[in-house]
Amino acid sequence: MLSLNYALPDFTAGLKMNLSLIDSWRNDPAKFRDGVRFDSVYDSFPGCKANGGRHYVGLQYPPFQMHATFAALNDAGVKARLTFTNMFIDSRTLRDDAYIRTILDIASDYDVEIIVYSDDVADYLRQHYPFKLVLSTTREITDIVTLNNALECYDYVVLNYNLNKDYDFLAQIAHPERLEVMVNELCAPNCPVRQKHYEHESRDQMNGESTLFKEKCNRPKADLMDLINGPIVLSNEEIAHLRADYGIRDFKIVGRNRKRENFIDVLLYYLVKPEHHADFRRLLCG
Repeated sequence: MLSLNYALPDFTAGLKMNLSLIDSWRNDPAKFRDGVRFDSVYDSFPGCKANGGRHYVGLQYPPFQMHATFAALNDAGVKARLTFTNMFIDSRTLRDDAYIRTILDIASDYDVEIIVYSDDVADYLRQHYPFKLVLSTTREITDIVTLNNALECYDYVVLNYNLNKDYDFLAQIAHPERLEVMVNELCAPNCPVRQKHYEHESRDQMNGESTLFKEKCNRPKADLMDLINGPIVLSNEEIAHLRADYGIRDFKIVGRNRKRENFIDVLLYYLVKPEHHADFRRLLCG
């Protein structure tokens, strides 16, 4: 049976919690759902102009803290994934920004992958660094030809969340072993302002600020369990279906900037057997 390879959010503020969870899995995997495996933890260091998806401004990490973060994740047996998904950066940004160069140089000493939005950024990284590359869901690919072409060019591609339960579409994917599916995206189906929101977050990151997104957000005001029967959020049974019948084995838990108490519910649902939820809630809240 194929494993369920999970990517977790947040290797900065959430590093301790994620390491506790991963360590528990390594020591006692029987408490976790069948097939669960931790593959990576994704995030950006604060103040990095390359970051996208969710802005993360603040004091920049010094090099020793970057080393410590990457080393801790690799020692736990998982990869770090850097979110270089800002929609307004290019190869010159990577070349000319001293903080980004420091991050990349340090990351090249560890088992690190990079999530990108831009093909230009991807090409620059391929030329100068050893990283595997993940094409971000921010590209919002909706047609099968474009997706299959991307799967030929990238090590992984993150599926457009609107296609999570489009089984006719999923059956046409040429390389399901390279596809990553977001299991708990809470954005509205076919959100009309999602791309504008990504652009807003990218501009804020470039400018080192946090401003109000003025477009109307239609995101459902509901928790995970209320949305599982909808067109986007996946249940554990649907994840098992994607693994068994479509050969998809890589799954991403969305959670950067989510409230900790709500996010812990997400982790417990997807990763931990129900009879052990109470114990793990105490561990993760500690």
